[in-house]
Amino acid sequence: MGIILSLVIGRRAGFCAGKPIQIRFLTMLVLLFPVTSIMSAQTCPDTNHPHAIDLGIGVKFACCNVGASSPEQYGGLYSWGETAEKAIYDDYGYKYAGYKRYRKYLDIGNDISGTQYDVAHVKWGGSWQMPTKEQMELLKDKCKCEWIAIKRVRGRRFTGPNGNSIFLPAGGSSWHEDTNYVNRSGAYWTSTSSPTSSNSTSDAYHFCFSENYIRVSFCDRAGGDSVRPVTE
Repeated sequence: MGIILSLVIGRRAGFCAGKPIQIRFLTMLVLLFPVTSIMSAQTCPDTNHPHAIDLGIGVKFACCNVGASSPEQYGGLYSWGETAEKAIYDDYGYKYAGYKRYRKYLDIGNDISGTQYDVAHVKWGGSWQMPTKEQMELLKDKCKCEWIAIKRVRGRRFTGPNGNSIFLPAGGSSWHEDTNYVNRSGAYWTSTSSPTSSNSTSDAYHFCFSENYIRVSFCDRAGGDSVRPVTE
């Protein structure tokens, strides 16, 4: 439930140096976010992130993104198979571009989870890795999902069958020098490639959402997306 305060604009009488004056006054209308939008949306035991959150769907998701130090931070944006951020995201600057003109990128595997191309595994180590397409689909199919805001950062909260939840901030995505749709949509890489034809490996699957949709689709590997690690 939100809280609404009224708006009134008017004048009232007053005195200054013994002379009557009109004092303008304003009572503002304030519509506060619903309570669910400002409450903590993760189930972390402390602030020593990252934590592995068991949603009861067969795989544990990290509480925050690669490059972030808290659940509401966007973290870094990475091209698929790369392990460092960069200033420009396009096919010409993509490390595994191959034949750039025809977007026939080098084949680095159908599933890069846990490999040298996995930014989650490289940066976090241990059993952390990028989620597969199937694992990201579990969020969409097995969890309750809400569009909320935490500390003015919008995104989606996914609550598993066991009541535990994670928050995925809407960090947008990058192409060329621009990061687009920040705080309006989120795009998260999976570890699964998605060939657009029998002789092309230019795309990979990503998990994307906004206030109006949630879906798993394929995207150019050279673009910059967020990464949310998983562990068993």
